[in-house]
Order: sequence, then C-alpha cells, then structure tokens
Amino acid sequence: MLKYLPYPISVLRLGASRQVFCTNKLNVHSKNCPNKLSFDCFKPKIFQRSFSSDECHSEDETTVPSNKTLDIKSITNGDPQLEHKFKVLLLETEVLRQEGCRIPSNDFLKEHHWKQLLQLDSKSARRKLLEFTFRVQKKRESQQLKKELKRKERGEKPLVPESQGALIYDLSHNSMLLRVYDSTIDNFHNWRALQASMFGQKIVIDCGYDTEMTVRENSNCAKQLMYVFSENRKHDDPFDVYFCNMKRDTILFDTLKKSIPTMDEPWFPMNVYECSYLDLFPKDKLVYLTPHCREVLYEYDHDAIYIIGAIVDKTNPEPLSLAKAKKEGLKMAKLPLDRYLQWSSGSGKSLAINHVINILLDIKTTGDWHYALQHVPTRKVEKVITKSSTKRFGGRLSFDKDSGLFEEKKEAFWKPKWLNKSKDSRMKSEENNTDVGRQINIKKILND
Repeated sequence: MLKYLPYPISVLRLGASRQVFCTNKLNVHSKNCPNKLSFDCFKPKIFQRSFSSDECHSEDETTVPSNKTLDIKSITNGDPQLEHKFKVLLLETEVLRQEGCRIPSNDFLKEHHWKQLLQLDSKSARRKLLEFTFRVQKKRESQQLKKELKRKERGEKPLVPESQGALIYDLSHNSMLLRVYDSTIDNFHNWRALQASMFGQKIVIDCGYDTEMTVRENSNCAKQLMYVFSENRKHDDPFDVYFCNMKRDTILFDTLKKSIPTMDEPWFPMNVYECSYLDLFPKDKLVYLTPHCREVLYEYDHDAIYIIGAIVDKTNPEPLSLAKAKKEGLKMAKLPLDRYLQWSSGSGKSLAINHVINILLDIKTTGDWHYALQHVPTRKVEKVITKSSTKRFGGRLSFDKDSGLFEEKKEAFWKPKWLNKSKDSRMKSEENNTDVGRQINIKKILND
C-alpha cells in the first residue's frame, strides 16, 4: 500500500532523477519486498528508522545532520509547517550536493544557517546563500591549513646550540622586552572608550533598518558596526557611540553578537539600546546625516549629536533615512563630498558606516576636510583636490580665489614645438615649405 508522501512531487521527481530512492526490481515478487513503491527511502536519516537492504538499495545515500548536532525544535520553534519545509530543505540541499553544486558540508551548517535558509522563499536565493557559505567554509579551511603548516615549520626549525654563557634572542627564546598580549591591548582600548563615555562627544547609530535589508545586507551591516566600535575606540579622541533601535532576536543583533560576544555585559563599553534616540537626547541637538538632503555640512558642530543610519542599501536605493528624519522632524545634513572629491564614473556616492565614523573622527580633531576625506575608498574617487598635489603636478593646477580650491588648467601641460610659434611665423614657414611659397618667392625675385 502506498505510504504517506511528505514531500512535493517536484522534489520527488528531482530526487528520482538522481537515484535518491529506488525499488528492488529484481525481487518484486519476493516476500520481503513490497509489491508497490515504498517512499520510506525519501526520509532523511534523522526522521527515518533503519531499513533492511531488501526494502531499498540506494547508490547515493543521503547524508544529513544527526540529532546530536542539530536541534529541529529550536530551528522551527515547534511549527509543523516549518518542520515540513525543513524536511524538504534537507532533501533539496542533498540533491544539489549530488548534482555537483558548491554546497557546504553538513558539519559546517549550524542552526543559524538553517534558520536563514528557511526564511528564503526562492530556490535561487537559497542556492546563492549555500554557495556563499561554501566559500566561507573553504576560506576557513585554507586558513587552518596555513596555521598547521606554520606550526610544523616552527617545530622543524633546528635549534641553535647555546655556547657557554651566550643567550639566544629569537621567537620562543630570550627577549629584552616584555610581551604585550592582545587582552592587554583590548583593555587599554576599552579604557579609552570608557573615558569617551564620560567626556567624549555623543554620536548615534540608528539600527532600525533591519527589516529593510536582506540577510546578506544585515550581515554586512553587522560587520560594519563591528568596525565602527573597533576603529572608534582606537582613535585618540573617540566618540561615545550609542547603538539605538537595536531590536533583539533579529539577524543584525545575532550577527553582531557573534562578533562581539561581550556586548551585553555591564562592564563592556558599548551602549546598546532598544529604544529610540528621541528618548535619550534632546531633539534640538540631533542632526541626521543622510546623503539625500540638500543641506551640506561645511562646518563641524562639536555640540551637535549626529545620527548615522545603519543601512546597507545595495538592493533598495530608496531614501529611507531622509523619510525618517522628515517624519521625526529632525535637522538633516550631508557630507561635502561633491566639493572636495571628484567621483569616478560608475561608482555610487554611498559610504560604509565605518568610513563615515572615521571621517567624523578626523574632522572633529583636525577641522580639515581634505585630511578627513582620505578615508573615502580610492575606487570611488578619480582625484582628490589638495594643496599637496601641486608639488607632483608642478604648475598644472591653478588656485581659484572665489572657491578656495586648486583647479586643473584647461590647456595642456605639453605642447608641440610648432604650436609655440606665432601665426605669422607659422605662415612664413608654410610658405617656404610649399610649392606656392616657392612660386611667390620667385616672383618677388623677378620683380626686384
């Protein structure tokens, strides 16, 4: 009798083409083999019981995570529809692996990977995420292999025999200086961030755009926020950074939590709030930095509290930060990028969050936009107009008193020799070098 079919017909047809299931055609009329097709072979190992070889013979046996390494209830939260989708997803990943696609191993796929795959609706999106995870796995494996090779090289290094009373200054030997551990450096940077919380200028990172971003954009945004915290505390005069609108149980928070596990600790110098910045600071001091507004930030205000939107808009170019600032009635401003930079063709004017933080840190301490805008990636800029460029280009740049900038001269730096001559001299040379000129000279000689 035909048993219950837990998978869609399309998945079963795809599995049938790859021999995920089979029947024993040679012993169809035997007592141990059922007369009709049995679908127990479709079930992954974690959902099926053990079967004898007479019931099913599969050349490509499916390999899925075991119950010891994977908690299905924590992934699906006990939802029967998600459990059914998870079963289909297990079979889909195994079929893609058998087809030769770049799929990571089951040991590498963790619970957060399966949760991300369950949130995707299309098969192409799931395949792209699996290929991206495969590249991450291979990168980590190569790094681990390099570490093992270096460890073997250090172990095989011949020991230099010590002479009487001589000392060896080398790795794992004597040293004149004490070793500074990474934990010591982290404590020093954290202490600087704690000082900024008491005396530094406040700045806000608006993390309320997690629903407007995809899974990959959320992970990229979390990586940029990690760089924001790291590069800010290393600066000589860091900001007191506030991460507002940071909701729990989101992809952005979970990804940032993996990079900074101690961010929730009370002693850690990181201000994470679920509430809005309007509940923490006076509204008249808030200035929202958005590239879509008209107001340009020519002079830096040390008393203002600037807000940076934590959004990676690779697929959604809508001015979300501008709409939010107008809705809340906040002052807006944008960096003077067009005045000091010449953008290359084909590159957008959007900057990463950590780049904006570095620009604000330098403009706060130096007050020089030329120096602060050096954090803009060079791939986005054709040429930075600075005073130091006059040394390299000689007299090719002219100073404009009205704008206060160095502009490139319109005429060429090098000219052919014949262009340096006047028009009269060029006409005379043309007359002498042509047949008409020779005739004119002959006539002049005859008349004389």
